[in-house]
Amino acid sequence: MIYTVTLNPSVDLIVELDHLELGTLNRMNNDMKVPGGKGISVSRVLRRLGMPSVATGFIGGFTGRFIDEWLRGEDIASEFIEIDDDSRINIKLLKQNETVINGKGPSVSIQEVQAFLYYMSRVGEGDIVIMSGTIPPNVDRDIYDRIIHICKANRSEFVVDAPPKRLLRHLKEGPLLIKPNLMDLSQMFNAPIKSKDDIIKYGQQTVELGAKFSIVSLGELGGILFTDEGKIYETERITGDYVNSEGSRDAMIAGFISTWIKTADAEESFRMATAAASATAFTKDLAKRDQIFKLKDSIIIKELQ
Repeated sequence: MIYTVTLNPSVDLIVELDHLELGTLNRMNNDMKVPGGKGISVSRVLRRLGMPSVATGFIGGFTGRFIDEWLRGEDIASEFIEIDDDSRINIKLLKQNETVINGKGPSVSIQEVQAFLYYMSRVGEGDIVIMSGTIPPNVDRDIYDRIIHICKANRSEFVVDAPPKRLLRHLKEGPLLIKPNLMDLSQMFNAPIKSKDDIIKYGQQTVELGAKFSIVSLGELGGILFTDEGKIYETERITGDYVNSEGSRDAMIAGFISTWIKTADAEESFRMATAAASATAFTKDLAKRDQIFKLKDSIIIKELQ
């Protein structure tokens, strides 16, 4: 089973407006409310690709109920620890330079954290745990380390998407996949990334330090996959009308993992990852299955020597 961990989920209010003027009344053209949080987005894309998962973490209040009901409506197993505080609300303004206002997140008690870690102790050999997104303000920053310790003790694979310096520290634990962008890569190694040679140099270091697979995303230019077997694959530029970059990272993880589980083919997994990420960038929410598969056939991948 795949478990996605979203410790600080949200209700995302996506607002379309032609112009934003501070200090006066603004009227939106359209709005949409969807469950947010990186792990939740991974679960939603996995489901669209025909792969079941269990979404877990912390939810609370009326916003938590919205998240739970939505996921169950999409036939996603929702097994969150219920907390006393309300899950946060994020606001995303489209067509205005994609402005995002993220909520801080709820207060989570020590008892609630312990209940979550006890729940996670059920993972076992053959399971994959995907950890991504922010941590609630009062939860210890080492909680990902504790989840990783559970995964390793229970012989489960794990994927981690964390801030650069923390991600660098997690490499020694042997994640199945990481997905830094250029800024992340630069901050991980405290080095400027000015050329493809720089990307290859530091991308290779991520797998040398312990990751099995590492995808460095390049935005509209595609991405580069590094494997612990020393192979490097590159996608060509993906063209389209980019309207939403928020969920692309999560869609890429979902696309890769869903295909890797079925095929154990790194190149084909990278193709699906790129299709899922790009299709999501072209839509307001997360890409649908038909959008992903339509784009997949046009993805060109070459192996770098």
